[in-house]
Amino acid sequence: MKSPEAIAVAAILGTVSLAFAAGTTPGKPMKMDEPMHGEMKKQNMKKGDVKKAAEKKALKMKPVMEKEAAGAQKR
Repeated sequence: MKSPEAIAVAAILGTVSLAFAAGTTPGKPMKMDEPMHGEMKKQNMKKGDVKKAAEKKALKMKPVMEKEAAGAQKR
């Protein structure tokens, strides 16, 4: 059985290595006017477009999420 400290160290090292492998570092802001990378991008899509779409969706879903959260507390 592994100690909790060893598991925590392994988790931290894994997180840091994934961040560097992805080409990002914690605390460094993304450049929103750069083109998107990857297979699911659309033509002329920028990184900022994805963030704007996510904010718009979150704003639309906020009442639904609050309603579900209130229903879960009643049980």
